[in-house]
Amino acid sequence: MTAAVTAFSGRGGATTSITLQRFSDLVAAIYEAGADPNRWDSVIGEITAAFGATRGLLVIPEPAGGGFVVEAAGAELGPAIHERIVRVADRIQQLPCGAPVTSDEVLPPPDGGNGGRGDPNSLANSFLARLDRDVPPAWICLTMPRQVDAARHSAGRALLRVLVPHLGQALRNQSKLIELTRERAVALATLEKAHYGIMIVTADAAVIFANSAAMDITGDSDGLAADSSGRLRATPSANQARLSRLIRDAAGPEGSSGNIAITRPSGRRPLIVRVTPLDAIPGDASPRPRAVLLLVVDPDHDLEPQPRALHDLYGLTDAETLVAMGVIRGDGLPAVADQLSVSLFTARTHLQHIFVKTGTHRQAELVRLLLASAIAAQ
Repeated sequence: MTAAVTAFSGRGGATTSITLQRFSDLVAAIYEAGADPNRWDSVIGEITAAFGATRGLLVIPEPAGGGFVVEAAGAELGPAIHERIVRVADRIQQLPCGAPVTSDEVLPPPDGGNGGRGDPNSLANSFLARLDRDVPPAWICLTMPRQVDAARHSAGRALLRVLVPHLGQALRNQSKLIELTRERAVALATLEKAHYGIMIVTADAAVIFANSAAMDITGDSDGLAADSSGRLRATPSANQARLSRLIRDAAGPEGSSGNIAITRPSGRRPLIVRVTPLDAIPGDASPRPRAVLLLVVDPDHDLEPQPRALHDLYGLTDAETLVAMGVIRGDGLPAVADQLSVSLFTARTHLQHIFVKTGTHRQAELVRLLLASAIAAQ
């Protein structure tokens, strides 16, 4: 025997019968649509069919744009349906969340002797339900055929009442996923802005994430590379042993941090790698090892502030900016004076102005400040 959920309407109404399997499949489909919004179209079609409705509408607001998305099934929507939906939405907003009503209860009676049932844009003879507490809310509308009086169809109202919580939860899930997707996109874009390598690895050095700068560094296979299994490897073997130990220690219970200079076969200056544990994910009670953050700096990629940044930060003139850039490079004042075709006295005067504007007193202090400014500006 097939188990069924059956509800009967009052006098003059219709009977709605749905098997437990179909009900279960319908609920599962609703939650799948919450994870994949492209599935709402088919889900509203399944709900419309389950009710024997002529048309189903699922209205999902888009607060950012001030509009809404309408998923529809059944009878074709007429050109004036948008206006009707806007008018109904204002009424729906006054309803309690989760309580199905009929259009007769909330909408003014349509013009014409047939109650608006022949109008393709009419929402007459329909079940309506507010699905969430948001403003504006999401809501559903199921328009019943002429021979079925929605106002007397208690079975349909009962079935919608048990579906509404699932629809509301699925839409909340969808909203949260959209929010998380946006947050992830912003976080990734932020990491891409860095001019040094950022990597996240597991305890056994499997790469979970690498920004473009890190991929450029490992792509050169000069000191650091990712092997065929996606694990980070350092050369020569002495570098590999130390790097592996630092990663394991960072991922372990103590969560210690460390640094390593990775020599490079090419003879270029060593890569500077900072290894540090990432905090455990809030609410994650599993005893999994920590992920590990690696910051990789290539000293051969000069870290210089943009001249515009020095002007914006410290109000340096063009000439003072050129002197400051020379100081960062370690060129020395005589060389800077030659580059600018000015006297050494003039170069010293520019440097004194830079000290005053940056609040520094010694050249080493100035270099530290300007390098820190370079990182901030990037």
